[in-house]
Amino acid sequence: MTALTLDSQWQVDLDNATVTFIKDSETFTYPVQLIGSIAQSAGTWMWGWQSSHEDRLPGKALQLAKLVHDRGVSLDIPELKTPVITLSDTPSLVLRLAAEALGGGFHTLTVDAGRGLTLLFAVDMGPLRPLSGQELVDVTMQGADLGVTENHLDALECYARHVGLDYSVTSHDPLTAAIGSQAGGIEIETDESGRLVSLREQPVKVQRRAS
Repeated sequence: MTALTLDSQWQVDLDNATVTFIKDSETFTYPVQLIGSIAQSAGTWMWGWQSSHEDRLPGKALQLAKLVHDRGVSLDIPELKTPVITLSDTPSLVLRLAAEALGGGFHTLTVDAGRGLTLLFAVDMGPLRPLSGQELVDVTMQGADLGVTENHLDALECYARHVGLDYSVTSHDPLTAAIGSQAGGIEIETDESGRLVSLREQPVKVQRRAS
């Protein structure tokens, strides 16, 4: 998404639940879903499924948020079934990642709506090209820097399963794993707790999908 939309002009159409990017005289339009909104002054997150949004947005823009709500209710997760969350208790990044995982979304767009209100949308861009080895290095380092988990190995296996990459553990002493596709791959080494120790780009041919 970053490669496609970098330096492009874009506009969100809430009535039709789409976002349009214009780059190099080409136009790309994709469906969007409202995940939630952040009120900066109050320091709160409001889920997209909250009833006040239903009068202003079409139902197709709220399907993902409602799915998050339903899963939150079924799994009894307070942060997913409570309309407004205090961000000092639960960071917005964690809520966004939960919504992406439950809703199967890969791409998000942050929109400044003015008056201290930020809207967060999931963008359905369909299948994109596989990541190269260097791009996988960048993704892995960005993920480690987020600080939302201490077990980087488990997080990478979940990521591989989520986006359809190949994954295999290549050694248990030290603990290493290979992740990649035909476009390129990486090998990571972790300590016993799964924290990243080293990372290198290399051609990867693995035997099984993440399970």
